[in-house]
Amino acid sequence: MAKMQIRFTGVGGQGIITAGDILCDAAIKEGKHSAKIGTYTSQVRGGSTIIDVLCDEDEIYYPYAVPGEIDFMLSVADKSYRLCKKDVRIGNIIVIDPNLVYPADDDRKKWRIIEIPVVEIAKREIGNIATQSTLALGITVHITKCVNAEVLLKSILAKVPKKTREANTKAFELGRKYAEEKCE
Repeated sequence: MAKMQIRFTGVGGQGIITAGDILCDAAIKEGKHSAKIGTYTSQVRGGSTIIDVLCDEDEIYYPYAVPGEIDFMLSVADKSYRLCKKDVRIGNIIVIDPNLVYPADDDRKKWRIIEIPVVEIAKREIGNIATQSTLALGITVHITKCVNAEVLLKSILAKVPKKTREANTKAFELGRKYAEEKCE
């Protein structure tokens, strides 16, 4: 696996930072080198939140994502999407929640935009909005293959409260399912 740069964007309170932490942890457990850098505003909820996760077979000497070279982005907030889209390599995949992110027509020409209603799925199909970050991780692992899905699920289940493990497992599998359907 070559170096992979993954970015999650949203707003405070959506679990974006947690998703990045878990992905980084899974990569390390798998024996890869990984680094993460989170950026967020001073607002506790509602401010732009960004986390970049780098995964590589080789040692990572520069732990920041390189603008214009991000391999994959998943965004669940329009303001952070608009702020960050320019950093994604032209032609690569950006997954958006179409109920919360509104790409311009020109964006669809530059990147492969995949629409998956992450928050709606978490609410309606799982019944727990807090599982949206786990759903996002299921989408991410299916599309990027950056880590082994079983290793990632184990990292998720080690991080979430015991009483939510079943819901998070369902969220992870639904994320993979929706990603598979959208990428056929």
